[in-house]
Amino acid sequence: MSENAVFEPTVIHRGGVLQRFHLFYRSTLYQAIVLGFISFTQPGIWTALNYLGAGGLASPFFVNAANVITFAIMVFFSPISAILGNRLNIKWILVFGTLGFAPYSAALYCNSVYGTEWFLLFGAVTCGFSAAALWTSEAAIGVGYPELKNRGFYIAIWLSLNKIGQIIANSIQLGLNAQADQQGSISPNTYLVLIALQCLGLPLSLTIAEPKKLIRSDGTKPLIGSRRTPIKQGFKDFWSVIKRKEIFMLVPIFITAQWAQTYEGNYLVTYFSVRGRALAGFIASIVSFVVDILLGILLDNKYLRRSVTAKASWIFIFVAYTATWIYHFILQADLSRTTPSLDINSHGFGRAAGVYILYRVGYESTNVWMYWVLGTLDADIKTLALSTSLLRAGESFGSAFSYGVGASKSATLMTNLIVAAVVFWASVPSTTFSAWKVEDVDHDARDAEGEASPTGPSVESVKIGVDADTKECIIR
Repeated sequence: MSENAVFEPTVIHRGGVLQRFHLFYRSTLYQAIVLGFISFTQPGIWTALNYLGAGGLASPFFVNAANVITFAIMVFFSPISAILGNRLNIKWILVFGTLGFAPYSAALYCNSVYGTEWFLLFGAVTCGFSAAALWTSEAAIGVGYPELKNRGFYIAIWLSLNKIGQIIANSIQLGLNAQADQQGSISPNTYLVLIALQCLGLPLSLTIAEPKKLIRSDGTKPLIGSRRTPIKQGFKDFWSVIKRKEIFMLVPIFITAQWAQTYEGNYLVTYFSVRGRALAGFIASIVSFVVDILLGILLDNKYLRRSVTAKASWIFIFVAYTATWIYHFILQADLSRTTPSLDINSHGFGRAAGVYILYRVGYESTNVWMYWVLGTLDADIKTLALSTSLLRAGESFGSAFSYGVGASKSATLMTNLIVAAVVFWASVPSTTFSAWKVEDVDHDARDAEGEASPTGPSVESVKIGVDADTKECIIR
């Protein structure tokens, strides 16, 4: 072959329908989409119930106490899930994570219909173990599988499909509770529909590809290491991740990321009718979807340096949250004097629901941003499993404390709000430090973190060119 061979960018696909399906089935796009649907059926449904406040029940206190159990388990089991995933297989940790959410929703149903409290505590335990496994494994897969150039957008796909699930779930809730213009619990039929949806998570999780079977568009493979990590070494690796200053300084934002959900849930239960809560949750889920997609596109933009993108997006999050807290303080002071029951046609419903929707802008932006930043700091999927498990453990730690405050009848809503705002503002200096540590990267370069596929060019295509001297067709 002449050294002057010219290779044109023409691509000839070969193989039948089954081969093309296989290529899509193993692609990073498919993984992002299915991961999003898994997230929809599991934490998406769980979050949709919390959009109604108190898991849809009439009183927030017992549900908040149950959630303390869930998140306390997650604080400790999230890192263990990552270590086990690196030792065994991250996919099967994901599969295990789909088993415990449905019992929790079933327990909410039994508590609503029969007043069964022990089952809710049992469901909180199963949800804790499953959520730790699922949230850790899906985060490692969602951040570690995509090509560098698509990472922000594919993270957004994963998280936004979770919101589509919430839109569907909230649509069902709004339809089933359309006549519930008083305060109280949602229709028991709502739980039955959502439990059925949660049962789809297990078969979906079985279709996720193992890292070694993943087919990236550029022919690379995720960095997964040459062998499975022993348990003892896994704990050492986790400690090494914690000691890294740029990651350790993110722990405060990890802790505060979920904190305000307790206040927001209690806020909905206290001031809104059942259908008012359902409508607010429905609108919030649509806004959340849009925010996820737009921020994902922004984070992948090729016009700003990555360091500038990290700083600008963090400043946006800070401004959005600060505006939310100021608006909430003003509104909370007003509502606490009258304690209304706001229905969808009530005077003041729009502004009361509006501040809750504004909160979702900062909340969703923070979630996408945190995962994206961890992806800029690490490439190895095993390290990402550990760093994202630290994120999940931090979120769970904050949630356990916030739900503990929310479970106390002596703590006023204003107290809950003050604590939520303060813990966020306290996280700003350290998060700013880490945001300024993000380094630039050449967007047009090949994925530097990807390992070259051991099988050479991917089987989905061959490139053809023309030898400049002989005019012969050359295939490679």
